[in-house]
Amino acid sequence: MVANHASAQVAISVGLTPEEYVNDILLGEGIEASNVTFIGADIQIGHMTNGAGTIFPIEEGLVLSCDHAANSDQNFPDETVPFGEGVSGDQDLLDIANSVPPLIGQTFVVGSVNDLAVLEFDFVATGDSISFNYSFGSDEYLTWINSQYNDIFAFLLSGPGLSGPYDSPAGFPDGAINIAEVPETDPPLPITISSVNPNSYDEYYIDNPSNTDIEINGFTVKLTASAQVICGETYHIKLAIADGTDTALESIVVLESGSFTSNNPAAISGEANVTGGVDLPTATILEGCVDGTFVFTINTDALDSDTLYYDVGGSATNGVDYEMIDDFIVIGPDFDGTFELEIDPIFDGQDEGDETIEITYVYTNGCGDTDTSSAVLYLIDLTPVEVSTEDIFICPGASESATADVSGGYAPYSYAWSNNTSGASTSFNYGEGNSYSVSVSDQCGQSSTANFVVEDHPLLTLIQPLESYCLGIETGTLFSGGYNLELDSLDFGAYATDENSFGANVEGVYTLGAEDECGQSLSVDVEWIACDTEFHNVFTPGGPPCHDGEADCNDVFEIAGLIGSSGKSNFQGSRLTVFNRWGNMVYESENYMNDWDGTDMGGSDLSQGTYYWVFERSDGENFSGYVMILRD
Repeated sequence: MVANHASAQVAISVGLTPEEYVNDILLGEGIEASNVTFIGADIQIGHMTNGAGTIFPIEEGLVLSCDHAANSDQNFPDETVPFGEGVSGDQDLLDIANSVPPLIGQTFVVGSVNDLAVLEFDFVATGDSISFNYSFGSDEYLTWINSQYNDIFAFLLSGPGLSGPYDSPAGFPDGAINIAEVPETDPPLPITISSVNPNSYDEYYIDNPSNTDIEINGFTVKLTASAQVICGETYHIKLAIADGTDTALESIVVLESGSFTSNNPAAISGEANVTGGVDLPTATILEGCVDGTFVFTINTDALDSDTLYYDVGGSATNGVDYEMIDDFIVIGPDFDGTFELEIDPIFDGQDEGDETIEITYVYTNGCGDTDTSSAVLYLIDLTPVEVSTEDIFICPGASESATADVSGGYAPYSYAWSNNTSGASTSFNYGEGNSYSVSVSDQCGQSSTANFVVEDHPLLTLIQPLESYCLGIETGTLFSGGYNLELDSLDFGAYATDENSFGANVEGVYTLGAEDECGQSLSVDVEWIACDTEFHNVFTPGGPPCHDGEADCNDVFEIAGLIGSSGKSNFQGSRLTVFNRWGNMVYESENYMNDWDGTDMGGSDLSQGTYYWVFERSDGENFSGYVMILRD
């Protein structure tokens, strides 16, 4: 196995006491050590740091070496432990070294073990197992593979419930087992340069011929040593490394900082899962919509009953806010260590705020230690989905989009428009004006409908004006339809009014125009002329009929200039009021058209005599005077 290069370099220091190396560097949770001893030169045990980002698989750890522990530090000058100064001779290590050749099809023999570094201590575990991580490396790689120079290390464990072929201290009479071995080998294969290399179990080997980041030719990946123990009992471990046959070229074993730990044997872990496709926060369920599941994994070795009890808690009420669940399960013979609790929330239509459902399992082991595992589901109220949309208006020849504005509910949403389209918006063309609706459904099956109107803006049209108007007389409405019309006279002298009408104060022909916000526009030419009125002071109603070619019969009160050549009033909307000598109104017209024939408002003939009149011309001029009615 070849690892990627890195730019950092490991650092190794020496000088701590054996107790400090064990308690401050090696041990993690669940282990209490005592009776720490070390055999070897003080410089053969050290503290490695700065491994993060390097080729070496361990960031920090305790180093045991056949040489000066800091030799693997590239910034430290090489030093060696001469054979005469190092500790030699350990039958267990020699036996382990020589157990390797027949297991790998070789015949070499390791003659002795030298330069030993042996760290030993007693310990008590709080759980039912212990484990730690390590990596073995050597400068014997790759030259001395399958030779007598087969450096060896071992982790010899002894204590209650264990028996093995290797020596153990007094008080541990059943011998020791070696827990440093190639993973999943049967029979167990000790780790040496000859058992783990590019040609043998290469998945566990990292080659380092250039001494990148650490001055060692090759090493294993991070491996784990582990064993079952009895909580509360005292065990002994011997961590040892030695040169095989010679005293040259160093080998090291690095034990990862804080990794020597014991589990808490209840080994229950819980998590809360949510089913359904609703977009909700983690571990959140929804009334009447989104269910949840508690999943617990248990170390079945820790169970001493076929019934497992747990606490059902949280602010939500069991059987009220969610379907009733039991506070125990019965363990059957096929139980695989995992059980699930289904949580089905109930929709009650009440605003209760966020609530919780918590499942807690507490296990107490034989040491009196407890392991608690909890998992929580968050229960929230169902929020109704609501949709709204606005009316839209379309200009001639254009198209517009309608958009559904959704609030509440639970995404993703589905949309159904009454024009048989889907999606958050839809488009309408001019001419499709009508009443429409959009319905929105959320992932909980809730729905909401909004109605809206699509309106086609009317076409801009021209109402045919008169040929001419008197000055001061407005045209009335000339343009109809369109959207937010803007009127404009294109010539000086004419003007537009707020009533969609035009007027002029100077004689002439004017071009009058209108444009709307849709861009529609029209224009027309209209003439204004100077007009006036004259009043007669006598008329003779009820006289003989007029004959063709005869002069004016003078049988109505005629105001000269009031009626144009087209027969239409030049002053549309002019008012005439007539009073008798006593001031009583006898006649009234809101749009006088030279049609008073001397009768009163009831249609009866007025008597001969003089009457007072008031004429309010539509251009704002007012006139008054007397007129005589002559009869016979």
